[in-house]
Amino acid sequence: MKYVIESIEELYKAREPTGHVIVDAVVNVLRQTKVIRVTDMALLLEADLRELQCSWHLMTGTHLQDVIAQWRLYQAQELIRTRLVEWGEAACTGVCANRLLTDVARRCGWRSQRVMSKVFERYCSCSALEWMGKPHPNPPQ
Repeated sequence: MKYVIESIEELYKAREPTGHVIVDAVVNVLRQTKVIRVTDMALLLEADLRELQCSWHLMTGTHLQDVIAQWRLYQAQELIRTRLVEWGEAACTGVCANRLLTDVARRCGWRSQRVMSKVFERYCSCSALEWMGKPHPNPPQ
């Protein structure tokens, strides 16, 4: 995101408002709900869909639907990292891994683990299960 924020991670972890009304409103909705589509975001913000998309794109240089997907993906990755630390990576194999991914998908607003995995494939070039098996730094405490 060119002008307002550097990354989804930065936006996700930010404690202070950015100072941009549209960006702050979108982030607040993302933090409070499990928004899946841009149309949902527009309804919740009581904004015109086209104006919201165009304004977001002009301010950030990104598409709002990509930001929503990446926000949820980052949220899922944080949940997976946390669970792997809690349970121990070796304990999360087979059926346990599938249960974990199903739970994470549900918590992040996806209909199923399969749908979440498709988003992982689009943005991470691997399935959620493959991503889970890769080494990742532990989340900050």
